[in-house]
Amino acid sequence: MGIDRSELRAGLARTWPYLLSHHLPSERHRCYAPVIFGRRIHICARCLGIYPGILAALVVALLGGGLLASPVATLAVALVFPLPALVDWTLTTFTERRGYNLVRTATGFLLGCGYGTGLVHLLLAGDLRVLAVGIAYALAAGSLLYLSTIDGETER
Repeated sequence: MGIDRSELRAGLARTWPYLLSHHLPSERHRCYAPVIFGRRIHICARCLGIYPGILAALVVALLGGGLLASPVATLAVALVFPLPALVDWTLTTFTERRGYNLVRTATGFLLGCGYGTGLVHLLLAGDLRVLAVGIAYALAAGSLLYLSTIDGETER
């Protein structure tokens, strides 16, 4: 049994717009939209900050940690740095405020630093408090995401 190439091409054509951005067309204002090789692509503004933030946290950890060598400072970064992204997302989702992509990218960078710092500390130091912080954020974000889908359904 072989691969149906026409079905594969059709699937790729449908998913291509979401390769660098997970936003629906109605939320493309949350993306940068450069033209590359004659094609407009959409890149999620927050994700564009998250990945460099994770990388920066990993580089800091590999270079000895500096301030982050302290478990208290590491826990503080993992606890506080993701908060601006959550607040910005909440405001732009539940209010009429559209927000700014530069703010999304900056808060995404902080979020990425929090992710990377927390992950390194969890895996290398085994500090389960970092896991508790991650679970708390997951519950908060999941609850808000659920509320946003209910809010979106009531507007239809």
